[in-house]
Amino acid sequence: MNSAQTSNLTGQAYNIIIKKIINAEYEPGQKISEKKIEEDIDIGRTPVREALLQLRQENLINVIPQSGTYISKIDMKEVLDARFVRASVEQRIMRNATTVRFTQEQINHFDQILSKQYLIMREDNFTKFLTIDDEFHRYFYVITDHLRIWNWLKRINVQFDRFRFLRLKVEGLSWVSLIDEHKAILNAVRERDINEVERLSANHMHRMLTEEDSLIKAFPNYFINYHLN
Repeated sequence: MNSAQTSNLTGQAYNIIIKKIINAEYEPGQKISEKKIEEDIDIGRTPVREALLQLRQENLINVIPQSGTYISKIDMKEVLDARFVRASVEQRIMRNATTVRFTQEQINHFDQILSKQYLIMREDNFTKFLTIDDEFHRYFYVITDHLRIWNWLKRINVQFDRFRFLRLKVEGLSWVSLIDEHKAILNAVRERDINEVERLSANHMHRMLTEEDSLIKAFPNYFINYHLN
């Protein structure tokens, strides 16, 4: 196998493993092994080892001497910092979006996203719902020609995404309210109401702060650096 093939497989292994971490298939604090991961994702030893090394550098994997390798717990300090950056950037993106004249294709795409959210909600599929939730936000970066910024944010927002996924699993935290907020944001953008867009977007991103305690109480062993009110 040449270096290009190895690099490609390492990238595939990294993407699969990080998705399993975000979706809590590999739970925070869980002990793992290279062999188990190789079996899970059907990729060879060297690419898996290199992917795990990268994840360790990103603080998503912990290696404890004489103990083993563990999935890192969710650091609430990192979650809050990531949310702060995402909210700050997204506020500007949404302002820019109010200046865009939507094409029919763009309108149809947003309508399809919202329809899919309702369907996936009925399926109770956490992974699909998080993916389509991301697509709603990502598409504003697309139509404002800032997709590169979205891709950068996703690389630094892994802890935030882990929090968001678990949020979907907490009984009593509504999925419907998320979709309703998306609809309201989209309507405000299309009406070019900048003040309402900023208000709704800020409230949407602030939601996690009001739900933090419920989430940590539901999964107390998954988090570090948190303070319950």
